[in-house]
Amino acid sequence: MGRRSVWSEQRILAMTSQFACAADEVWRLQRDDDPECRWFRTAVRGNAEPVQHSMQGTYVITPQGLLLARINSANPDRVLKMLTKALAKWRSMSDAERSAPGQPAPQPVHRWEDSYPEAGLALERFARDVGVAPHDAKRIPVNRDAVWFSAEELQGWLPEAIVGASIDVKPRLLERLMRFVLVDNVRGQTLPYARAELQGCGLRSKVLAIRGSQIDLELTGHSKAAAKGPWLDGDNYWKPRHEFPRQLSTHMFGLATFDRDTSRFTAFDLVATGERQGRTTFNGRAKEKAGSTHRIGFLLRLADPHYRVAPTFLNMYRAKWVVRPPNKPKPEQKH
Repeated sequence: MGRRSVWSEQRILAMTSQFACAADEVWRLQRDDDPECRWFRTAVRGNAEPVQHSMQGTYVITPQGLLLARINSANPDRVLKMLTKALAKWRSMSDAERSAPGQPAPQPVHRWEDSYPEAGLALERFARDVGVAPHDAKRIPVNRDAVWFSAEELQGWLPEAIVGASIDVKPRLLERLMRFVLVDNVRGQTLPYARAELQGCGLRSKVLAIRGSQIDLELTGHSKAAAKGPWLDGDNYWKPRHEFPRQLSTHMFGLATFDRDTSRFTAFDLVATGERQGRTTFNGRAKEKAGSTHRIGFLLRLADPHYRVAPTFLNMYRAKWVVRPPNKPKPEQKH
């Protein structure tokens, strides 16, 4: 919502040229022990201790870690007022106060972007409500995410190189789509589906044509996932405090092209449309009537190579190629 209501506003875009803009995952910033996370919490709160409440918002911070202004709002006028206030404070500061600190900037020990599949398949995913026509086009809910597959996993999409040949997309790849991609986070943060909550899912890949090194594929399938309420995915990062029933089903159709010479997909477009029901704590569906059914749609396409924002649920992938954070040393026991 903020991208469409605030960061598409021309007055704000013009002002951002006077700032060094950055975006990051607030859940990590407020909880993790990484040096850059501790730096952020110290600048905002005055101490580096992790916090459980949300620190979502827009912050203006100097290179030395001085907080000039902050706001959590999707109202462009309010955000513009905050930026103007911060810029005025910045201009009133001395050169010494505005200079970068003497010590090096904190460097991350781990970032999920370290797992970006350079030779694999990176897709960006858009999710939106279908059949909704709000008065203000800027406020049509659309959410962006991603899904990644390693180079070794690409064969799981490919039938034999014969026109008409087809295969079921490998289960571990299909599971990644069903659990982590086809989820209702259109209006806000949601939860993945557990493996046990997948019902009757399938995705077929068929060779339509072969043009030299290029293999044209057709993708067709369906999905259904239903969570009855209780959390089934163990004690981890995503375990919710409150549990609600929810379900989502889709039909899928797509076209893709794989280049055998480069071992890369040169085109990939997959559309999934279907119905959703239920809610999670933070996905913005609390006002909907319990048990009501609504339309939802998804688009998956090749991501720009420069777009390397990690998928929301990357830490839930059962994949050896995903780079995990280093294990924290266990405290020594006193004898």
